Amino acid sequence: MTVIGTNIAAINASNYLTQNQDALNQAIEDLASGSRLANPVTDAAGVAVSGDLTAQDQRLQAAANGANNVISFAQTTDGFLSTIQSMLTRMSELAEEGTNGAFGSSDRANYQTEYADLLTTLSSIASNASFDGSSLFVAGTISVSINAQGATDSFKTTTVGNATSLGLATAAGVMTSINTTTAALSALTLIDNAITVITNRRATVNADISKFNFYIANINTEDTNVQAANSRIKDLNVASESTVLSKYNILVSSATSMLAQANSSQETVLKLLQ
Repeated sequence: MTVIGTNIAAINASNYLTQNQDALNQAIEDLASGSRLANPVTDAAGVAVSGDLTAQDQRLQAAANGANNVISFAQTTDGFLSTIQSMLTRMSELAEEGTNGAFGSSDRANYQTEYADLLTTLSSIASNASFDGSSLFVAGTISVSINAQGATDSFKTTTVGNATSLGLATAAGVMTSINTTTAALSALTLIDNAITVITNRRATVNADISKFNFYIANINTEDTNVQAANSRIKDLNVASESTVLSKYNILVSSATSMLAQANSSQETVLKLLQ
């Protein structure tokens, strides 16, 4: 039916043109952003799930950073304990030399001088050892989160380090002497005990380092899986969306052409009126 008042063909063509143009704009926005969720209304549920996964990912990364910091603290502790162990080993060597009754007093005094210096240095190192402003040899624990839900585990700190705590000096600071063979023999026993204490502490520290390394490996594995899951929700399939872009480019052009045809079709009415 030919009418003048309403151009149904043009209305339909205009409606399809609007729909196709909206779809084309959405495809352009998605491709420009690289995200399926550039316009949240296209997948409201996906926005919620992706938001939760993003937050979980950030928490896991924070947990990995915290565990790495604890490992750095523990490795620094072990480094100082290793130095103290080396000093004790040298002191035990000096004490062993001091048991030699053939030495004269002047020779024995030389061994005593080095021994006393090492003992003083040992206490100084232990008293001043720190990591990022925190003293290493203070009793207590350092807790840190080891998953995204806030579960924690601890690194056990150690108070062992100075000469007094190792039994090599009295509380008043009087150093054990190796000036005589008898004193040197006594010092050997004390030093042997001190070395055992230090090696035990090093074993504990390195066990904690191993534990936190496993935590970090687990956190990284979980984080990888969380990122993969989040990617499937929010990241755009560029190949598929490019096809959509081409489709709606063609449809917009087609709808524009048909709208023009529909508008021009009314010219036939004029011919009927001539």
